[in-house]
Amino acid sequence: MSDMKNENLARSQAYFKYLIIVLIFVNIVDAYTTILQGLFPSAIAKEYLSNYSTNEQNAIMALGASISSMGFYFIFINQYLADKIGRKKVLAFTSFGLALTCLLLIFSANYIQFVLFMMLLCFFFSSDLWAIYVNEESDKEKRAFYHHIILIVGLIGPVLAIIFRSRFITDTESNWRAMMLLPIIIGFPLSIIILATLKETSTYQIMKEEESIKEIKSRSFKEDLKAIFETENRKSFIVIIIMSLIFGAATIWRNLFEKYITDIGTLFQSQITIIFIWTIPAVLIAWLLNGLLMDRIGRKPLLYIWSCLLPIGVITWVIGAHDPNNAFIIVQVGFALMHLSYWGLNQCFILITIEMLPTDRRGTGSGFRILFFAIGTTLGLLVSSLTILLFGLGTSFIIFILSVFLFIPLIYLFINETKGVALSEIK
Repeated sequence: MSDMKNENLARSQAYFKYLIIVLIFVNIVDAYTTILQGLFPSAIAKEYLSNYSTNEQNAIMALGASISSMGFYFIFINQYLADKIGRKKVLAFTSFGLALTCLLLIFSANYIQFVLFMMLLCFFFSSDLWAIYVNEESDKEKRAFYHHIILIVGLIGPVLAIIFRSRFITDTESNWRAMMLLPIIIGFPLSIIILATLKETSTYQIMKEEESIKEIKSRSFKEDLKAIFETENRKSFIVIIIMSLIFGAATIWRNLFEKYITDIGTLFQSQITIIFIWTIPAVLIAWLLNGLLMDRIGRKPLLYIWSCLLPIGVITWVIGAHDPNNAFIIVQVGFALMHLSYWGLNQCFILITIEMLPTDRRGTGSGFRILFFAIGTTLGLLVSSLTILLFGLGTSFIIFILSVFLFIPLIYLFINETKGVALSEIK
């Protein structure tokens, strides 16, 4: 199934199907934990910050989210190790880490502990090692297809998260700790299954044969970091990093949407849960479109589409939440459009980055892009903690999301199309 045809490393169809199943479970846990923090900020504020005013709560939570987002910074180390010691060990480590961190969150006794444990969770849930795994084991003609199959089935994770929210977060109950149980139950045994049954990716093994693993391990961190900017796609890669920085800063709503809607007061918690349900079909449509179209029309057309629709979606629900008669409908439409665009754009970034970099730099470069997304997230939340005090949440959301329109000229001028590239031949 690899780009390079090597009889000794060929994977059977049975193994490839098994690999897809295991990676789906990895992504279920990953997707579940990814949306957790955004599902119950009002419950966190009620438990830990009830002595503060609404605007003070929002500013403190933006500051807390900026601190927890620093966990993304260490993903770079995670991805770097995937190039050094292999994909399998790091994939198992991240699954174990997700389960352990959710266990720690259950025992957080104050807001500071909650923020610190959330920072650790950020380190694990966005490593996306599964994406490198499946792309290195898939035929180049079907890379986007298999990538998005795992994403689509992995939506079981967010579905379960929303179901659990409807049970544990209501107008009379705020048992957010119970929502941590699923990653614990799945994550620990999954890490053992990965170590015991998965093979290292064929593309990585071929790379080790062509370039001594001793030589790979002996290279300094500085040399590896410098090398990702010496590839044939360095200009496009640099622009992807810049766009990731802007993307992180622009999406401050990811942790505070539910708090904003709760503060406005035009919707009940049961209605907010229904709005979260719209996340699932919206993301499903985004990934179906990516999976069906990226291998046909290329990556860049979808980059344009998602970059235009994302600000429109955010502005729709920010303004619509104030309509006492139609808030429920307007917020649903805007929220669905926002998620359609956000997740479509996010996966475009992930896949294009993988397709720009050579095998021995793929993890390092992917981690570096996530690092800049994290830096953008931190900066956006830090600055927004001030704008929220001055202008409130809604205006801050709109100010930051408008920067996404800058993507259009950047894509046109600097991003190379990566459709159909052979991963093993990238230099």
